[in-house]
Amino acid sequence: MDDLYIKRVLKGELAAYGYLVRQHQATAMRTAMSIVKNETDAKDIVQNSFIQAYESLSKFRGEAKFSTWLCRIVTNKSFRFIQQKGRQISVQKHPLNQDLPITYNEGLFQLHKKDLEALLKKGLNQLSEKEALCVQLFYLEEYHLDEIEEITGFTKSNIKVLLHRGRKNLYQHLEKGINKQQ
Repeated sequence: MDDLYIKRVLKGELAAYGYLVRQHQATAMRTAMSIVKNETDAKDIVQNSFIQAYESLSKFRGEAKFSTWLCRIVTNKSFRFIQQKGRQISVQKHPLNQDLPITYNEGLFQLHKKDLEALLKKGLNQLSEKEALCVQLFYLEEYHLDEIEEITGFTKSNIKVLLHRGRKNLYQHLEKGINKQQ
């Protein structure tokens, strides 16, 4: 489906790019957040990435999926941002969704789900940028190793090591968080 919209954009139908932005914005944002760990910076990076993707769309060869190509741009911009800032990245607290539950049981489920999501986000923020990126792309975005290799530029063996370390470190952070809640 992305190919159709890319062709439309290249033919001059600028509104078609809106579809690509809406379709891939959440993934791009999660990818940037896994690296920079700051929502404001991630939003800027994603916006700049979409601008660069738009300006470079005529160079997109279609050898990979558009989402893979875009994530590569986001990843590069995110790591470049960290290098330029040369700073420690702090853990950012994410506001919980304020939806009201329909029933008591559903409310308990939603509360439990939100607690787990908050704990997972906090755990991901504790990982190194590379570990968090690989865990995010593999487990949450469901990219294959080949796609992650293309997005990150890391070798498959490096990705596997980062996934292993990321899982181990994430487990330790989640275990600490769960123990604190009990």
